[in-house]
Amino acid sequence: MLECGITLDAATAFSYVGKTVLVEQVWDDEPDSTWYCLHIVGVILPIEGVYPHGCFMTLELNGEDPFPNELFFRNIRTIRAMRYRDRHGSGNVLGRMTLTHSADGSGSGAALPARRNSSTVPSNGSTGAANP
Repeated sequence: MLECGITLDAATAFSYVGKTVLVEQVWDDEPDSTWYCLHIVGVILPIEGVYPHGCFMTLELNGEDPFPNELFFRNIRTIRAMRYRDRHGSGNVLGRMTLTHSADGSGSGAALPARRNSSTVPSNGSTGAANP
């Protein structure tokens, strides 16, 4: 079982309900983490002696999920709530974020997606750097 998952109290967990989040997930059998953008629609809190695993209930942004999926706290390395969603197609949904939590308290060190249309990243997302 992973030891790097986040620990949230009830108030903090419920503060994510209704938010769109960028989340970094990790698993025991995978060496690399994976980033997802999801809607948090509910919370299941751990209950001592009944069920020890807390999780968020999530929906994908594409709106094609018939039912919410579980996102277990133990598999979350980093979670960041977005303050708003881009409804005009500019792609700038990562401009402002609130409610950041990580398993180690400081973030994973993994690079976040580049901000588009800035002085260093053109609208096509290219930084001009070669990728090995």
